[in-house]
Amino acid sequence: MVFARKTDDALASLVKQIDKLVAANQDKKMASVLNILGADADKLKTGAAAFAKKHEITNVAVVVPRSNENGPKSFKINPKAEITVLIYKGLRVKANHALKAGDLNEKTIKAIIADTGKILE
Repeated sequence: MVFARKTDDALASLVKQIDKLVAANQDKKMASVLNILGADADKLKTGAAAFAKKHEITNVAVVVPRSNENGPKSFKINPKAEITVLIYKGLRVKANHALKAGDLNEKTIKAIIADTGKILE
C-alpha cells in the first residue's frame, strides 16, 4: 500500500514496478493500492484518474481515501512523509518505508521492491 502526496515520475516508476509484481503474483493473491493524499478531494480524484491512465496502471488501485489529508488515522501516516509504502501480509506490516521529499529514487525503489519478497514467502 502506497500513500503519496505528490504524483511525479519517481512515483510512476515505483507504481509501474509494483503493477508488474501484482500481475506476476496474482496466484498468490498479491494486491496493491496507491492512495493519493492532499487537501482538495475533487482535484485529487481527477489527478488520480489521470495518473493511472497516463502511466497505464492496471493492477494497482489508484484511489483517494476518505481521510484524504493524511490517510486513515489507524495507519498513522507521518504527515512529513511525501511517500509512505507499507508492505504487509494479513494484519502484519513486514516493511515500512516513509520517505521525505526527494528521497524516492532508483535506490529506494529497488529496496521497496526487494521488500515485497517478505510477503511472497
